[in-house]
Amino acid sequence: MPDINAEELLEKAWDAFRNDYDKRVREYSESLGREDEEKAKTEHWILWNEYDLMVQLGRFFYDQLANHSLSGIEMHINVNLKDSNFPGYTFRDKLEVLEKELGKVPEVDLIIAQEDSPERFLLCAEAKFFHYAVGRYYRIPQKDIEKDLKRLVTIRDLEISERVVFILFDDYYWIQNEDIESVAENACKEHNITLLKHNSKAKLERWK
Repeated sequence: MPDINAEELLEKAWDAFRNDYDKRVREYSESLGREDEEKAKTEHWILWNEYDLMVQLGRFFYDQLANHSLSGIEMHINVNLKDSNFPGYTFRDKLEVLEKELGKVPEVDLIIAQEDSPERFLLCAEAKFFHYAVGRYYRIPQKDIEKDLKRLVTIRDLEISERVVFILFDDYYWIQNEDIESVAENACKEHNITLLKHNSKAKLERWK
């Protein structure tokens, strides 16, 4: 098995994904009338939730594997890190510690691992997809980000995963209300976590 830099592959997949997303969203917005700017703001094209974000990103990640002639690498979505789910893995005992540190069994948005390998994961990632107005459902975005980063830091420190990444995607009309990007950037820098972010304005470009 060659040395795999899963983070680098994911970064390339992220760039390809966000370029493709913006291209397709521009095409969708062109189908609307000039008076439909408000409709465009609230339309959910391509992505409805964070699971969709991971699925779409996965398409481009597997393209990267093919481009580099890599095999035996798998991407998994929404993984419950309960110790009983990983019998025989070298880090299984650490999953109980992870649960105690976080106060519950964590679910990770994305895991990249070597196929049939009992060793630590190549990469774990948490994602946030903001596509609604501030205050909706009484969620506090900063708190969501802090919880995700704490989960990633603990996973990394316990050596359950070789690398950790935080993903922030926004399709414009939420993030205009508050600069969440800087919150994520500062927090990731503090914890030495790679941040993949995209603030897409593609759906509203035709009205600018």
